[in-house]
Amino acid sequence: MNRSPIDTVVRENIKSLRKALGWSQELLAEKTGVSAPYITQIEVGKRKPSLDIVEKLALALGVEYKVLFEPLNSTDIPVSSGFSKHMLEAKLISAVTKTIQNEFKS
Repeated sequence: MNRSPIDTVVRENIKSLRKALGWSQELLAEKTGVSAPYITQIEVGKRKPSLDIVEKLALALGVEYKVLFEPLNSTDIPVSSGFSKHMLEAKLISAVTKTIQNEFKS
């Protein structure tokens, strides 16, 4: 069985969950209290987050921290109550933003 190194799994999960929420790296940074460049460095593999940062990222992404250490594929992205709330919030914000943009275009 070919397994990815744990740091690869963690960074790919962070990026996948962030994108599933429709969040920018800047928004994730804001929600975790770390800098956007640090989020970028984590996602591209230049930095390895401490367990404290992993916990902050998991909390912001609405998953248990252990989920970030488990290999996932796009169909396995966990949907916990927190994650569902974030997804709903992201979709609602996107819909409202689109409506406002359309109003200003007309």
